[in-house]
Parts: sequence; structure tokens; C-alpha cells
Amino acid sequence: MICRKCGCRLDKDREVCFFCGEEVKPGERDTTPVAHVVLPPKVQLKELAPVPGTREDTLRELRRLEAYFGAVADKYAVLADLWLMDSRMQEPSLLRWTIAGGVLALVAQILIVLHLPLAYTSLFFIIWGAITTLGYMRSGRRYEHARARLALDIRRTQNAIREHFNGAEGCFLPLDYTQPEVIRELVEGIDSGLINSFEDFRLDKTALSDLHQEREALG
Repeated sequence: MICRKCGCRLDKDREVCFFCGEEVKPGERDTTPVAHVVLPPKVQLKELAPVPGTREDTLRELRRLEAYFGAVADKYAVLADLWLMDSRMQEPSLLRWTIAGGVLALVAQILIVLHLPLAYTSLFFIIWGAITTLGYMRSGRRYEHARARLALDIRRTQNAIREHFNGAEGCFLPLDYTQPEVIRELVEGIDSGLINSFEDFRLDKTALSDLHQEREALG
């Protein structure tokens, strides 16, 4: 669940956003199982405005846009965190569950033999198979549910940023250049003379190499 005010990701049972203090109203809670929710389509982006013709106009517009997009800097940070979480998620491993199931089955078999000396050895394999199968299937369902919830949170945050982008007047910056740190870098570069124009900045791939993952998150 995402806070409707600041975009911070919240636990499903949380009543108040820990970041901005916004109260989560009961009516806004999503009671539909996330695994069955269809992702909303991405908000379409408006056309870009022409790039200002002079250095002074470019700097003035960049500072205006920096303040405008700085209002949703927390959403950019939340989106980056969500993408990091998504990249670190791992599917359940059948091999690990097989090993864990074997260990648990062995412990269970030892306890059973202590109390029931005539217990069949085949009971070990039955327990092993049951633990491995049920554990793997249950962890798979949890994984799919968590992945679906994460995908929904990512899409909602993306759309919130895109809606804010569409509300920017005279915006000549593509969406992936609207992160506050990118605009700040551009302003400082043009103001100091290290960057001649916005087009030069766009062509300088090295200047944006550290922001590649954030761009993919916004896309």
C-alpha cells in the first residue's frame, strides 16, 4: 500500500504514514487479493515543450522545474527502493526445500522411533515428501503474492510521478531527466560553464551512467 500524500510504501495494517503523518482511511484500503489485481495502465506522457533558446532562459526554466519536481522527490526515492526490492527478490528454491525437508523429516523420524520403535523407515520418505512439497508450494504462493504487490506499488508510484510530470508547464525535460539530482547536476553544469547546453548534457552518457537504474524505474 502506498501513501496517497507522499508516496511512501506502507504496511497493509498501518493506520498512519510514518513519513508524513497522513492518515490511511478505511475506505481506501485495498481488500482485493493483490495476486488477482490487474496492473493499471501507465499514464501517458504529454509532449515536451521546446528547449529554451538561450543559456539564461534554460537556467531559469531548469530552476523552476527543479523546484516543481522537488515536491515529489520522495516518490522518486520510493520508486528507487521498490525497484531495488524487486531486483533482490528470489524465487523459492526446490533444492533448498528438499534439503530442509530432509533434515526436518530426519528429526521427525528420530522422535517417532524413540516413541514407536517399530515405525517403518518408509515413514521418513513420506514426511520428507510432504514437508518439501507443502513448504515449496506455500513459499511459492507467498512469493507470487509479494511480487504482485510489489508490481502494483511500482506501477502506482510510476503513475503518480507521470501525473505530476504532465502537470508541469513548459517542461522540455524528458521524464528520466526530471529527478531532482539530475536537474541539479544540469543546473550546476550549465551555470559553471562545464555544460554548454541541455543537448550536450543529453549526449554525455558518462554524466548519467550512475542513474541508469533510476531511469529504468521511471520508464
